[in-house]
Amino acid sequence: MKTVEIIQTTANGNNRRIGRDCTVLGFLLLLYHFTAKLMGYVFYYASYAVLSKKFTLSWETIKQYFSDNYETYSSTSFQMTANISVTLATILITLLTAALLFKVNVLSLVKPSSENAKTGVKWLPPCFVFNMVSSTIIAYVTGFLNSVGVSVPTSDFSIHKPSVAAVMIQILYVVILAPLFEEIIFRGLIIKMLSPHSKTAAVLVSALAFGLMHGNIPQAASAFATGLIYAIIALKCGSIVPTMIIHGLNNLIVNSPELLEGLGIKNMNGVISLVEICVGLAGFLIWFTSYKYMIFETEKDTAVRKTQMQKVLTSPLLVIYLLLQVFYIVWGMISANS
Repeated sequence: MKTVEIIQTTANGNNRRIGRDCTVLGFLLLLYHFTAKLMGYVFYYASYAVLSKKFTLSWETIKQYFSDNYETYSSTSFQMTANISVTLATILITLLTAALLFKVNVLSLVKPSSENAKTGVKWLPPCFVFNMVSSTIIAYVTGFLNSVGVSVPTSDFSIHKPSVAAVMIQILYVVILAPLFEEIIFRGLIIKMLSPHSKTAAVLVSALAFGLMHGNIPQAASAFATGLIYAIIALKCGSIVPTMIIHGLNNLIVNSPELLEGLGIKNMNGVISLVEICVGLAGFLIWFTSYKYMIFETEKDTAVRKTQMQKVLTSPLLVIYLLLQVFYIVWGMISANS
């Protein structure tokens, strides 16, 4: 009888820990989301004050100002500076809140080492292949939807008002800072909070949140697919260093045509295609020889695994966060077709 009571007490304690960690994670993800929105407004208010040498609390005045100065607003230098400033402020607030309020040290999953760096370089080609295959499938689906009159919004990474400064800022954000920030949140934070309870749920939620964060269907689908691989690698290594390397180099390869064009370097499509083919061939070879690496041990007790997954996937704040991201994607589709 006492043994049964001990088991029940342990189970109740585990459920409380899962509930607490999921609630904290959901809160931090919502904080990250809404802080980014708030910091976006702060950036534009500050930019208006600097550029116009005036101060106003009227958002309509600021919108009108940037509408009248669209060339400045739409330039890559301005947009990338906005992304860097907003994301940096957002992640600092999120990490400080996690550390000070909830005693969660997300950076403990960084763990730089030569072994983790080698893992990142090794798994870049397979992840690149996975990304290209998923992107190609989504491109066909998007093309079909466009052919029947359904507009599918996507992100524009072309460089407006090209200059060396614009390209350098874009490289800084797309190749270095965005991978760093996104890996800290969508692999570091989520894997750290959820993997002790359910590795499968940690991988799934990490990939789902990463995909939906991109805000449009084409990027969300391909990011979800690659996010599954990223999450497994981060989980197995106990570090986000490999995925930071993969993420950054993948972004560099994918965006290289726009970056080279922005620098005025033309007729490089053949070279870029050759690099992509070589990386792709290496990726297929690694998939065929090392695919078992993607298999990770889950909880041995099936009943326990199902219960823990259910607790994670039905956590109210986590569900609210994910549904909020879905809402933005749906709203974007409705706006593009209205």
